[in-house]
Amino acid sequence: MKISEKISPAISIKGLTKRFGKTVAVDNVDLEINEGEIFGLIGPNGAGKSTIMKTISTLLNPSQGKVEILGKDLSKNKPSLRKVISLVSDYSVLENDLTPYENLKLFSLASNIEDSDKKINEFFHSFGLEKYKNKLTKNLSSGNKQKLNIARALLKSPKILLLDEPTNAIDVESSRFIRRYILNENIKNGTTIVITSHYLWEVEQLATSVGIIIDGKIVIKDNIENIYKRFDSIINIYELTFEEKDHEKILTYLKDLSDVLAIKPVSKEKLIIDSKDSTFTMNNFKVSIRKLRPTLEDIYSYIISTPNQ
Repeated sequence: MKISEKISPAISIKGLTKRFGKTVAVDNVDLEINEGEIFGLIGPNGAGKSTIMKTISTLLNPSQGKVEILGKDLSKNKPSLRKVISLVSDYSVLENDLTPYENLKLFSLASNIEDSDKKINEFFHSFGLEKYKNKLTKNLSSGNKQKLNIARALLKSPKILLLDEPTNAIDVESSRFIRRYILNENIKNGTTIVITSHYLWEVEQLATSVGIIIDGKIVIKDNIENIYKRFDSIINIYELTFEEKDHEKILTYLKDLSDVLAIKPVSKEKLIIDSKDSTFTMNNFKVSIRKLRPTLEDIYSYIISTPNQ
């Protein structure tokens, strides 16, 4: 490939608007997601996350705007592009009165997947579902249902995997397994992954880039490291370490400071504070002060509370 050649993004969205009656769910959104990227889309309930995911997956048609998948106009190439896109939302797509094997087999037949039995058995082994394959799906735990749901989505080896709150309301170990599998899928196969989640630490662990959507508009979109750097000088979080005997005295002092927005006790020898002051000091106390990098949750909370800045 010549250096001057531009690589097409996996997903290109221009001027996307989606209305439901008089309600504008997505408002003139522009968004590009590169091939092989794990992109986290976060925002409050009703912000437009699921609407964007369903539009990319062809379940919804835009009211306005254009969506391209792998360089092809989605509106003109739906049948072919559906073969390379998989959407995972909740596990209600599964047939409860079928076994896990029957669910995957039915989907493989509908999707014309070759050598499906081999793939199905491989997923049962990888996902730890072998002992449940012939039981009724309705008797599975929520975690195992979601594993089955993700296996279903991966059966057709999608180039684009859309995960709409994939670990919502499931157990810790199943959530951890799903996150590991998402990363492996991206690394091994170069799958482009878009994930929405209210668990911001989860997005932080997985995503290479993040977009924040508020009231149907993307307010920030960048590489996650660039986002950290951008807000490191705006959000001031400090770790204070001191001797245990000074704990109450320091805590009382901090409570009286108008620039201190929040105080989190960690131990009798450590506090974490959120301050307006970018050069916070405590010269009258014997305290070690270390500035911490804001988390994605800190950044998200700041943007939500100051959307017009």
